[in-house]
Amino acid sequence: MSSSPTPIDISSNPELLRIAEEVEATKTPRKLTRDRKTVAILMPVTFSGKRKKRAKTKVDYAAFRAAFGSWKDVGTKALLNNIYANRRRTNTRLSVKL
Repeated sequence: MSSSPTPIDISSNPELLRIAEEVEATKTPRKLTRDRKTVAILMPVTFSGKRKKRAKTKVDYAAFRAAFGSWKDVGTKALLNNIYANRRRTNTRLSVKL
């Protein structure tokens, strides 16, 4: 099976063009059926560009400010020692000596 669908020009088929435009406008897939059996699904094309970021709210900023300084009681050296010890324990790659 091909990784990308074969394009079909529907400019000369007004009924199929109308259905395709409806799917595009409503962003809702449609089933194409024959004798009560689904033979194809017509889906809207998703935008492949960058996703629109959600606007920050007052709650987001409040959560950010509440987290500020929450690690102040953590011993930096102990934390780093634990991280490196866990990495050595779970690492299956050969170590690199510089």
